[in-house]
Amino acid sequence: MSKEIRKLIDSFREKYEYLNENNKQELKNDTYASFKGRKPYKETLLDFKNSIKKFHDLDDDKILKCIDFFGWEGFNEKEDAFEDLKERVEFYKKLPNPSIMYRAVGVRDKKMIDIENIGEHVTPYKWAIDKDMLLMIGSENWSDDVVPYIMELSIPLSEIDIIQTIIQNLSFPNEHEINLKNKGKGAKFVKAYRLKGF
Repeated sequence: MSKEIRKLIDSFREKYEYLNENNKQELKNDTYASFKGRKPYKETLLDFKNSIKKFHDLDDDKILKCIDFFGWEGFNEKEDAFEDLKERVEFYKKLPNPSIMYRAVGVRDKKMIDIENIGEHVTPYKWAIDKDMLLMIGSENWSDDVVPYIMELSIPLSEIDIIQTIIQNLSFPNEHEINLKNKGKGAKFVKAYRLKGF
């Protein structure tokens, strides 16, 4: 073995032994006592979720915790996720109770719309139901006789799944969706009409 290779191996060995000693020291200090009084992650997450009953429960600190717990995969920067979610929460806080929201469905005939089983995804913005949203709900697989309709719904604010809405908003901010509890069982059907231009 050449002297250069031997030097390289010895150098790696020294670094490894140094790192190994540091890890041993950290583990020695990392005892049960260092965790005493701390809740496990799942319990902490559950407590956090249970602390949010309505959008008014969300202040800047809780919005940041939402981002920490649920991620911000729909954004390039954490700061962008915070600003966007904060703006949405402020909008949600101003929603009247009940609120009119919209859902797109594809059916062959308007009479086929299932008003007893609304579904869990709605949007407070009628303008958000467009060609892109139809693609997200699978319109490219519809047969030629399927027509897109907009369902107009009256949603009590108590029927909004706040946590799932936040997760959805952080993951897919361009979808502008609100998630409902119990697949929309608490929503009231108002009317349905054909989506213009289709």
